[in-house]
Amino acid sequence: MRNPVGRSISLAIAGLLVATACGGAGGGATTAPTASGGGAAALVAPTKPVEFVISTAPGGGSDIYARKMQAVIDTLKLSPQPVTPVNKDGGSGAVAFQYVYDHKGDASYIMITLNSFFTTLIVQKLPFKGTDFTPIANLALDPFYLWVNEDSPWKTAQDFITAAKADTLVVAGTGSKQEDEALFRRIQTIAGTKPFSYVPQSGGGTVAAALAGHQANVVATVNNPSEGKSLYGGTPRKLRPLCTFEPASPATGPFAGLATCTSQGLAISDYYIMRAIMAAPGLSAGQQAFWVDVFKKVSDSADWKQFVSDNNLNPDFRSGADFQKMVNDYQKLHEDIAKQFNWVQ
Repeated sequence: MRNPVGRSISLAIAGLLVATACGGAGGGATTAPTASGGGAAALVAPTKPVEFVISTAPGGGSDIYARKMQAVIDTLKLSPQPVTPVNKDGGSGAVAFQYVYDHKGDASYIMITLNSFFTTLIVQKLPFKGTDFTPIANLALDPFYLWVNEDSPWKTAQDFITAAKADTLVVAGTGSKQEDEALFRRIQTIAGTKPFSYVPQSGGGTVAAALAGHQANVVATVNNPSEGKSLYGGTPRKLRPLCTFEPASPATGPFAGLATCTSQGLAISDYYIMRAIMAAPGLSAGQQAFWVDVFKKVSDSADWKQFVSDNNLNPDFRSGADFQKMVNDYQKLHEDIAKQFNWVQ
């Protein structure tokens, strides 16, 4: 019988992703609706240089995507003020979240967010929630792959599961009690493996490096395509993915034809990371509308679309009421995950 913890989380995430898909990916007017869905607002641009805050270390997915977005903003001259990426990693994202939160009402502080935006605030019991920030837009959903070192004897997810049932494996991911660990705990409960020995890292880039270098005896990771691509496509190859936690194999890009984990006996096909933009709390409707307009233009640019294809992202632009609903749903989902894995005492 499938473990009810793994099953309930799987159903919760599947339900969320169905709702997300039905929200109309790729929509959103350049007139920038407000989060309440109450129509367009006049755009109010920031009046001083902008900090584009990144909650992870350089080299991770959030860092890669934020810097690409910033490059598009700069190339297309979408902001009257310079936009500078700033890494503020630490505390599984808490350092960055607190920093942006402390600049209430200031449109010069925006940040790229992922699922840890919710789990960190919940697990660490910070005095604010993800829903307290100003929602701007989601640009993409980022899939996860199960990765091993190139010299690993495992060729499929089933090989990995067989080994994990026989021994306690050392695995790595971004942060403690975050989305990476949640996925390993789901694998553990659904497949009936021994408990994994989870080694937290500061970002996706360091996760990939730990696996590539056999650091701390790490034998597997769950990571996004962009975070492992350079070590997969380089010479000599250092990493390789066993499977993707998606319902279908990638059709294009360097990972085209990669098997789904479900096809290899690991029944998880609904694991994605939001790649979204939030701003400091308390922005006016006009300030919010300015940033929605900027990131809609980023999403529509040929440069971003090529980047999305190259990194096997799923384009999923949403703003206004659609994005607000997504934020609310993610907040509830991660509250449930924290409770089910006893991450909140």
